[in-house]
Amino acid sequence: MKKRWMTAFCAALLMILVVAVSDINATARTVTIETPWKDNETEVYTEEPFTYYIHPSRNGEEAWVYRIEIQGENGKDLSIPETILGKKVTRLGCPENGSVEDELDEAYATLFGSYIEPWHKWVWDSSGHYIAAGKLKSIQIPDTVEYIDRAAFGGLNSITTIQLPKKIKIIEKYTFYGCDKLETVILPEQMKSFDNSSLMGCPALKNIKISKKNKQFQVKGSCLIRKKDKALVIAAAKGKKFTIPNGIKTITSYAFRNAKSSAIHIPASVKKIEGMAFRGAYENELVNIRDVTVSKKNPAFARDGQCIYKKSDKSLAVAMPNKKRELRISERVKKLTPDISVLIGNTGEKDLSKVVYPSGLKHVTVPGFSILRARNVFFTGSTPPKVIEPDDDGPAAIPIFCHVYVPKAYEKAYKKWYKGYGYSSSVDGWHTYDPAAGI
Repeated sequence: MKKRWMTAFCAALLMILVVAVSDINATARTVTIETPWKDNETEVYTEEPFTYYIHPSRNGEEAWVYRIEIQGENGKDLSIPETILGKKVTRLGCPENGSVEDELDEAYATLFGSYIEPWHKWVWDSSGHYIAAGKLKSIQIPDTVEYIDRAAFGGLNSITTIQLPKKIKIIEKYTFYGCDKLETVILPEQMKSFDNSSLMGCPALKNIKISKKNKQFQVKGSCLIRKKDKALVIAAAKGKKFTIPNGIKTITSYAFRNAKSSAIHIPASVKKIEGMAFRGAYENELVNIRDVTVSKKNPAFARDGQCIYKKSDKSLAVAMPNKKRELRISERVKKLTPDISVLIGNTGEKDLSKVVYPSGLKHVTVPGFSILRARNVFFTGSTPPKVIEPDDDGPAAIPIFCHVYVPKAYEKAYKKWYKGYGYSSSVDGWHTYDPAAGI
């Protein structure tokens, strides 16, 4: 019996060792997997007035152009070669910008040696490469190229048209950031993924084109639309008033980040408006929109006063402050969610001057109050709304660093509310008012 037990124990131990060794080997294999590029090797090729810096592929057949320098005054028209030093050019962009999965906290390098900082609205370079790249009037990219790294063409402020190779499948972040004069972008036939920050900082944009053969996207009325869910991804909104094409069901976040129109009309087909749909991601993105209207036939959304709200749950979708940056939220609004667009116009100011919350406001999901940040906040209800905090480390649950005004009869209730969140000392001033006298 003892012998059989020892035999079974040894067999089990052997299996554990085999599994452990297998795991170690698997880990080792994962760690030692090589990329297809020799990114520690550089080859240089010059064809006046352009010098190309490349990383060769491990098989010696492909070239990754990670830097292009321009010498002299003649570098106005760039035609990137299909082959460099006998290698097919299949990738463009700077490797220091990381992959799709990586996020950087600082600047992104362009293909021409300049750097961009989207959150600061900067394009800069201390060694003159930005100045040289700014002279480019045209750029031709060969169809051999299959991948373009983020920010590759940022800061080309004299280019008016860019056509991307048909094999490109992913349009990365900030691809054309700061291309001030870019009017037309022709997207790839095989494109599967598009980040609308790729066209951030392109105020002249008015034409977006894509082949009808593309299975994922289409263009209608200067709008790029995702086919599978009829979602508006980005709109080149020009003219005093821009009407979203009928048939679109979703307006995605930051879809109007380059809008020059002051008014937008939502058709009856729209069923969903994502947060910040009519805003830029950064406070330096000066979107011009001041007014949004919605079709009376729209079954999902309606407008009342300075607000567009969702009919099904009475949540605020779009807030339109007046010229004094004052906002009175409709009494029809019962809920604040993270899916709010506040039209800040082109002033660039961070805070509204005044927000008046409706008496029937019942539920607020963080960061609802923070999106409507104001210097003066008026509550009109007898009871503070219930606040849902999905992330304890996120924005403040209720309005802080502002002057708070409440009806005199309900002062205790609101002070208790603030105390419960630990924000009693985070109010710039506490005030009461008589509702009968108006606000």
